Amino acid sequence: MKQNHPDSPPPPLHLIAAEGGVAAPPAADRDPYELLDSLMVVVEALCPTWPERENFNGTEKFKL
Repeated sequence: MKQNHPDSPPPPLHLIAAEGGVAAPPAADRDPYELLDSLMVVVEALCPTWPERENFNGTEKFKL
């Protein structure tokens, strides 16, 4: 096990937690629901109908 000298800087911390100590303000001051609504308007304009989905034929059991 290596020991650090008192005058050497501490090793970098590997933060994996959400927001790990870094301030991240929202990018816009608008209401988040208004932003979501404008995003969904764009999505619906690009894909106005849902794509066809395959049937679940041949499967008898659905387990989680």
